[in-house]
Amino acid sequence: MRLYEIPAHRPFLDDLAHGVLAMVEGMEDPAALARTTILLPTRRAARSLRESFLRASGKQALLLPRLRALAGLSTEDAEELSLPTLLDEPPAVDAARRLAVLTDVVMKLPPNLGGPSNPDQAWRLALELATLLDEMALEGCDPSGIPDLVTGELATHWKITHEFLGAAINYWHAWLAEQGLSDIGARRVASLRAQARAWRDNPPKDPIIAAGIGIGGTIPAATDLLRQIARMEMGAVVLHGAGEELSADLWEVLRDAHSHPLNGTARLLRGLDATVADLRPWPYRAPDAPAPNEARAALLARALRPEEGIACWQERESERWRPALSGLDLLIAPDEAGEAAAIALLLREALETPGARAALVTPDRDLARRVSVELLRHGILADDSAGQPLGMTPAGAFLRLIGRAVEEGFAPVALLSLLKHPLCAGGMARSDWMRSVRELERHALRGPRPGAGLDGLRRAAEAIRHEEPRARVLAMLDALEAALGNFRELDRAVRPPADLLADHLAAAEALASTDERPGGLRLYSGEEGEPLAVHLAGLEPSMRALPPLEAAAWPALFDALLEGPLAPGVRTMRGRKGGSHPRVQILGLLEARLQSFDRVVLGALEESVWPIATDPGAWMSRPMRTAFGLPAPEARIGRVCADFFLSALSAPRATLSRARKRGGSPTVPARWLTRLDTFLRGQELGGLETSPATDWASLLDMPDAARPCARPAPAPPAALRPRKIGVTDVWLLKSDPYAWYAKRMLRLRPLDDLDAEADAAEYGNIVHHMVSHWLTLCDGDPHCVDAVEHFAAATERALEEFAPRPGLVAYWRPRLARIAEFVLETERGRDGVTRRHAEITGGIDLPCGVRLEGRADRVDVLRDGSLVLIDLKTGAPPSNAEMADGRAPQMPLEAAIAARGGFAGIAAAEVASLEHWHVSGGYEAGTVAPFRPKESTLPEVSEAAFEALNTLATDFLLGDRPFLARPHPARAPKGDEYDHLSRFDEWGGAGEGDGA
Repeated sequence: MRLYEIPAHRPFLDDLAHGVLAMVEGMEDPAALARTTILLPTRRAARSLRESFLRASGKQALLLPRLRALAGLSTEDAEELSLPTLLDEPPAVDAARRLAVLTDVVMKLPPNLGGPSNPDQAWRLALELATLLDEMALEGCDPSGIPDLVTGELATHWKITHEFLGAAINYWHAWLAEQGLSDIGARRVASLRAQARAWRDNPPKDPIIAAGIGIGGTIPAATDLLRQIARMEMGAVVLHGAGEELSADLWEVLRDAHSHPLNGTARLLRGLDATVADLRPWPYRAPDAPAPNEARAALLARALRPEEGIACWQERESERWRPALSGLDLLIAPDEAGEAAAIALLLREALETPGARAALVTPDRDLARRVSVELLRHGILADDSAGQPLGMTPAGAFLRLIGRAVEEGFAPVALLSLLKHPLCAGGMARSDWMRSVRELERHALRGPRPGAGLDGLRRAAEAIRHEEPRARVLAMLDALEAALGNFRELDRAVRPPADLLADHLAAAEALASTDERPGGLRLYSGEEGEPLAVHLAGLEPSMRALPPLEAAAWPALFDALLEGPLAPGVRTMRGRKGGSHPRVQILGLLEARLQSFDRVVLGALEESVWPIATDPGAWMSRPMRTAFGLPAPEARIGRVCADFFLSALSAPRATLSRARKRGGSPTVPARWLTRLDTFLRGQELGGLETSPATDWASLLDMPDAARPCARPAPAPPAALRPRKIGVTDVWLLKSDPYAWYAKRMLRLRPLDDLDAEADAAEYGNIVHHMVSHWLTLCDGDPHCVDAVEHFAAATERALEEFAPRPGLVAYWRPRLARIAEFVLETERGRDGVTRRHAEITGGIDLPCGVRLEGRADRVDVLRDGSLVLIDLKTGAPPSNAEMADGRAPQMPLEAAIAARGGFAGIAAAEVASLEHWHVSGGYEAGTVAPFRPKESTLPEVSEAAFEALNTLATDFLLGDRPFLARPHPARAPKGDEYDHLSRFDEWGGAGEGDGA
């Protein structure tokens, strides 16, 4: 039997290429190399082997062997080997069609018996069932044994599940027979067995080499094929070495040690009817190929031994193991962001060596994306070669956003996520589309949510005050409605999934179109667009196999449809010139097999990440899988442990990396790190050396010294300063001149939150509008016959104008009714009032010439000609002390305007009273709080506020006094909307007078 092994620490592909070239050199046929067939575990390994052949030959061009990938055992790969023998076999069912039929089957299981409650759950459960069917076919399990798995010791739900499972499998096989198709797993097995028979009956005359297959174990059909290759005169099977010499007894133990890296190799040898003694060393080595020292392989193999073989840990051999630590270190980052930054620096450092190749190997795709982004700051483009799910590509995300926006009734967040997507244009020029979207956001979507659906959006757009933005937004909404077509609403109506898919894709293409380019060309362009288009084309016939469903369930089902397939990962290269860096790679575990580098980083070495969490699946428990003949879930740990073992040996310099926290939660180090650390400390070597990369990463954004910005104090020329001020802005100018400058001179306004809850200000506006409109309807007479009806009408008009959500209307309406009762009762008790003026604007000139303006909620004229000013407050009113000492100058200044005849239609007169009406509508609907200064009179307080404002206006509006931010710690503004502009947190401890 021709079985070979290449030492674990050697560059596998380089040694393999060097050996194959040496083998064919002795043949007289110059085309011998081209007629050689090499079976490899992955397509990436095949591509890397091509480069190894070129390096080994020293030539720029070479007729390469036929390289076939056998790891995924895909139908296409397997059928390339034995296509002529399979022409009479039924073709394999399409994967999407299979899932659709199985989803229909799974949906027949009632939710109370463990079945799915919605279509997307059914699709995922069908995916689990399809995986189980493939495992059964690949492992050669007989479905008739399923009923025997349920014993009396198990819960009742397992009996129900397996009765349904047996019926589902029988239905599936009957459906395949009726359609003249074979299952995907069965077709793969048939392909491999057909090839094994073909080579047994007619052994090839040209070399056939299977290399690197079975690292984590393989299926029986592939084992039969490898056995046939090993027995052929021109065949050879090349495996990885163990790292250290193991006894025959220990190899027997490894066959049942599912979490050991050599478990797959041990089981493969047994399947080949071979022993470790049959393994011969591969007689060829690539000269000058980078490789770690042999001691590292022995160290890792010793540390990963199963419990039956760790007695040797007690032997103290520090000097033997010390050289093994050369080039091997440990990186422990505080979190995933720090880990990504440190790994990026290690990869960047490797490029300082000319010709050096570096790689990150990790099963964590989130870490891969983070490292890809971090590398950009170093000028390196390196995308995740493991790819990304179709749903995460730009086009896939666009399709999903359409479904979510329609499902949520065009709620602000979901709607803007769709409208701002780079693919969205609605048939318009992209610049015009985005201008309209920004105006829609600013005028209609900021603040409380508008009404549901396109009709609610249209009502909000029609309320935009300015004509030009209103016209643009309405035109954009027309384009949006036309593009959505039949997909503008997803309700409880039952529709065929094929129709929903067709409407969804039609809407996507219409929305993706511009005035110059059709939507289909934009949606499916680029490397990511082609696999998406192929997948969606395959879904269209498959959806016809699904029963009708509620339209509202479609977006979740569509998300599930895009979860499985992968597209090339070109996220960081999108929009940038040039391709990925030729010497930096980011690889998944499968892609990293058989690769070799100069520097490698093994990322996310934490429990449940690497190794992955074991899950037996939804259809069988662990004991059931064992009894049925399926591999134990723990066998997956053995496969990823083999990946860890070989990846750590793939480069002379290797870094083992983990984060203390991931996703905000503490992590547990991978069991292999714990074993390695325990072994090294037992050898009195103190563990692995710590990588300095985390310290480097911490210094990247750390300045050499803290330099907070100075307290801002802009001082524009006096000619540019405004010559008017409102009564509501006086305290802001006094307490935070910079905030007043930003608000009134720079005209900056904070944007409301999207989908914001209606706040106290919104409620106050409704109350003010209600009371004002009521006085208008009553003509200022609270004793009119229809006063109560007028209040009800005023309430409805206020609610309609401000259009809060129905839930808030239900909450506010009884409170508004209590406020109406309070105001009506209070007004009818004020017999001395002759005229009532609501929401009246006035203004006067200060002695310095600056105009003072204000708007009073109420100005009432009494019989004696004096005035009463009323301010309605839904929140807590200011105290008498705050009004007296100038911290609440609004009403005293309004009194100064009234005393000087500044309110239109109201003659100058003495102000007899200032009152705050606290109208909350709560348990106590309202109270009247008149201003009663303790140490002065109302006129004195009003005149003091007037004179203080005159001085303030002279300094700030007519002079050159800088608008210093927060000049006095005892004067706090009522809000902090402008603190981020002044960078208050940086200089908050600075003393008064610091300025720029």
